[in-house]
Amino acid sequence: MKARIAGIGAWGPGFNSADTLMAIIDSGEPAVGSDEAAATRPAATVIPPRERRRAPLSVKLAVEAAGQACTAAEVEPAEAACVFVSALGDLDITDYMCRTLASDTPQLSPTKFHNSVHNAPVGYWSISTGNHHAGNAVAAGPDYSLAASLMEAFIQCEVEQRPVLWVTQDIAAPAAYQPLWPVDHACAFALLLLPCADEAATRLERTGQPAEWPPLEHPTLTGLYNDNPSARVLALLQAHQFGEPVDLPLAPGQGLRISLP
Repeated sequence: MKARIAGIGAWGPGFNSADTLMAIIDSGEPAVGSDEAAATRPAATVIPPRERRRAPLSVKLAVEAAGQACTAAEVEPAEAACVFVSALGDLDITDYMCRTLASDTPQLSPTKFHNSVHNAPVGYWSISTGNHHAGNAVAAGPDYSLAASLMEAFIQCEVEQRPVLWVTQDIAAPAAYQPLWPVDHACAFALLLLPCADEAATRLERTGQPAEWPPLEHPTLTGLYNDNPSARVLALLQAHQFGEPVDLPLAPGQGLRISLP
């Protein structure tokens, strides 16, 4: 499986673009203006204003990162197939629905119920951009979601010979979920993949051997990496920055080796 990473999008605590994130990876220090980036919410201007007001943070995160990746790759958003992933889904809405249904007035908000489905982010994206290509929503738990969805995106890109947009996001966990998933920070990342068969290609290969998430030794990003399942893509982005291969867990007893140009 091979493709070229042509564009990157990123939004999280201390960074609101891929350029800011890569500067942090390079320097090991917070970027200039990172305090402002941490204090803002993703703009997600691709979504029309009326729908954007109703969209939850999980959707805005995914759409913001997706738009950045398309812009960086100079690919029209309507032209790329989509693979969106979230290890945990929208825990804010899950928490709201469980609490409401267990209350004395178990009437759910139609808007929140509409936004509760796992494919809400890719749905908002495809409708807002007029994208009629395949759009998948993947979940395989905190350990395996990233590698499984990356493999799906690379396969589509190589087999269909078309651009593929890969997006991951996870939000902070409400208090009730903290004992299970102690996620304190929201973040999103996106990769725009283009078909490529030469030395510029990033290559994926199943190893048939167990793999663990590699440690991320970084003074600024290690906390986020260990905290949020989506942030584990930082292992790939750091390897991409320095041209190093990396093994990620794909399934029990199986790894996915990513070799970068």
